[in-house]
Amino acid sequence: MQDFLLIIHFVGLALGVGTSFATLRLALAAKASPPAERAQIFKYAMALAKNGSLGLALLIASGLGMVFTRGAATVFSSGGVAFHVKLTLVLVLVGLLGFAQVLGKRAREKQDAQAMATLAKVGPAMLVTGLGIVVAAVLAFH
Repeated sequence: MQDFLLIIHFVGLALGVGTSFATLRLALAAKASPPAERAQIFKYAMALAKNGSLGLALLIASGLGMVFTRGAATVFSSGGVAFHVKLTLVLVLVGLLGFAQVLGKRAREKQDAQAMATLAKVGPAMLVTGLGIVVAAVLAFH
C-alpha cells in the first residue's frame, strides 16, 4: 500500500510542480508576445492550471494516506522539523492556489487586467513554494 501511495504522490508532484514550470514558460512567452496573442496564451495557461490543482489534490490525498497508514506519531517523529516545515509550506501553497483560482476567475470573466498582473506574480511564488516543499520532504525522509 505504501508503494502505491508513494507512486500516486510522485504523479501528483510531477503534475503540480510540472504545471508551475510550464505556466512560468507560458508567462514569459506572453510577456514577449503582441497584446493580441496574450489572451490566447492566457487561455492555455488557465487550462494547464487544472493539472496543478489535480496534482495538489493527489499529493494531499496520498500524503494523508501515507501518514495514516504508517501512523501519524511515527511520521511526525521521524520527519522532524523538516516535515513540519513541509506541512507549513503545503498550507501556504494551498492558500496561493486558492488565491490564483480567484484571480483566474476574475481575469477570465471580467477581463480584469489587474487580476492578470497579480496572477503573473502568484505563479512564480507557487513554483518557489513547491520547490521548497520538495526540499523539505527530502530533508525529512532521506
